[in-house]
Amino acid sequence: MKKTLLAASVSLTALTGTAALAMDDVIVAFAGTEDLQNDAEYVFIHAFAESLAEHDVNVVVHPSNTLGKESDRFDQTSQGLIAVNIANGGSLMKASDWASTLFLPFLTSDEASFDRMVEDSDALARINEEASRLGIRVAGFAMRGGSLGLFNTEKPITRLEDVANMRLRAQNGDQVTFMSAWGATPTVVSWAETPNALQTGVATGHFNPPSTVVAAGQVELLDYFTPLEAGPVPKVIMVSDDWYSFLTEEEQGWVDAAIADGIAANRDWALEQVSYFEQTIQDGGIEITELEDGERDKFVEASRSVWNKIVPQEDVDYISQFVD
Repeated sequence: MKKTLLAASVSLTALTGTAALAMDDVIVAFAGTEDLQNDAEYVFIHAFAESLAEHDVNVVVHPSNTLGKESDRFDQTSQGLIAVNIANGGSLMKASDWASTLFLPFLTSDEASFDRMVEDSDALARINEEASRLGIRVAGFAMRGGSLGLFNTEKPITRLEDVANMRLRAQNGDQVTFMSAWGATPTVVSWAETPNALQTGVATGHFNPPSTVVAAGQVELLDYFTPLEAGPVPKVIMVSDDWYSFLTEEEQGWVDAAIADGIAANRDWALEQVSYFEQTIQDGGIEITELEDGERDKFVEASRSVWNKIVPQEDVDYISQFVD
């Protein structure tokens, strides 16, 4: 008989606020597309699904926000209606205030240093202590590939002073804080509205790695990119606590192994694709401009000067112990 994991299903009981755990399929949702070359989240999901297939477990993938945008998918995961959701950092911060600590700019420079920091600290335990209250279990992170830098439509950025008064799209208030410390004029714009903001001049740039711009189809909207090596872009692997807890011990082992397989595949992909994404944006007409000597240090100093405005100083002191 086919072995199955008991994933969440939408039924009449969901209308009363109770998740029904009766489907044969593991429901996985994410915002991206089923593209193994360009989409980091799907690279994780594909390997996750292949690992579970070894146990005759079927994974049903819902891409492109088909089960709802970030907040919708978060709520459905919390309720047990989605088994695994790949979310952005903003959704994680909805579940855990402490999680903002891991997303401080210039805390780490790449995926490897981020992974060492998480492994050596009790970061996941701290996050899950808070997230579990909302029915969420954070199992790890899938990386977008490459490190954060500045894209813009106005001019090459080679010095910190070049950013002065530049209208940068900010994801949230945390980004407003450190972009303001750079001397920029940030404005919060949703990612869905960012292309329109770039075309209308509401924003003239944003803070992302090349992989994000390629995956989002924004290459033709931007003209310049400055690598800052300000850190990787972790996507959050959220597991429904209700769903996971309902599994047998053996099934939990399958899921744990599948998550590990997915993360390993994602990291291999991220390392291999960095040069591809950089070449892709250049082929699309984006000029890559390096910072002058000593200028990255100025970005680092300005960013770190406001870390304690984003998270408590005690959290900064704690996590800094585990950074290379």
